[in-house]
Amino acid sequence: MVRRAVAPNKSLAKGLAVLETLAGSPRPLTAVQLSRQLKYPRPTLYRILATLLLYDFVTREGDGGYCLSFKVLDLGHQRLERTDLLGAARPVLKRLEAEFRETVHLAVHQDGRMVYLDKCEGSGPFCTHSRPGSSVPMHCTALGKAILAYLPAVRARAILRARGMPRFTSRTTVSSAAMERELSTIRRLGYALDDVEFEPGVRCVGSPVLDHRGQPVAAISVSAPASRMPLSRARLVGSALRSAVPQVSQAMGWRPAPRAAVGEPVGRRMAGNGSSPAGRGAAEVRGARPSTPR
Repeated sequence: MVRRAVAPNKSLAKGLAVLETLAGSPRPLTAVQLSRQLKYPRPTLYRILATLLLYDFVTREGDGGYCLSFKVLDLGHQRLERTDLLGAARPVLKRLEAEFRETVHLAVHQDGRMVYLDKCEGSGPFCTHSRPGSSVPMHCTALGKAILAYLPAVRARAILRARGMPRFTSRTTVSSAAMERELSTIRRLGYALDDVEFEPGVRCVGSPVLDHRGQPVAAISVSAPASRMPLSRARLVGSALRSAVPQVSQAMGWRPAPRAAVGEPVGRRMAGNGSSPAGRGAAEVRGARPSTPR
């Protein structure tokens, strides 16, 4: 059965445009200001605002300006409460495992550590000892660094200070300055690399899952023996993660920002929309840690 396109309701479209304009304004807007921005006749705008006021979608401030009410926030929260991270991530985990035949993890950050939520075991002979519910450090894992890079800088530094940066291998980053440089590189690339920094002989690549605020709520990684994941393959994995993980982010409420100018950090546009060439991936991450003993 062919569905015919339905013409949008013009009145509703105008009401939604008013809500979006108020949402994007840092301060309340008067009816005159809204009329100028949207180029709506004032009588039309007054009718729209009266209806939005009646149904509690906007409030009127003392100076006559209008702003969104908390009802809009409540509606968004109701939708987010029905969001299933595991359900949204599972197809992506399975697809990545099928593509690379390596172990894929989903984890969330809690109390300065990464807690595994789900896992797709790779089909190769390599088997990880991770299990849902167990946790790993943040500073030396691809999962953890992907989260740290996208958290507000003050919060990321607080986690690193509280947890410290103990050494697990000769490649573990233990310098705050080196970590700052690496997190900046991760934001630019859209994915993080654990270059044999946590488990000897194991290399991992991870990318963050972002929520409706653009904040990291989880991360997905691909792990393999370093012998089977040289840096050239790690770059391919990073590119695949950067393309696949935003699907999970969108299920969590994230929406891509408008395309940014060339040279703007990936973190400003969110993972998956970066313009940095994938070929610079792991090599740049590795190069961002010059003070790490080798």
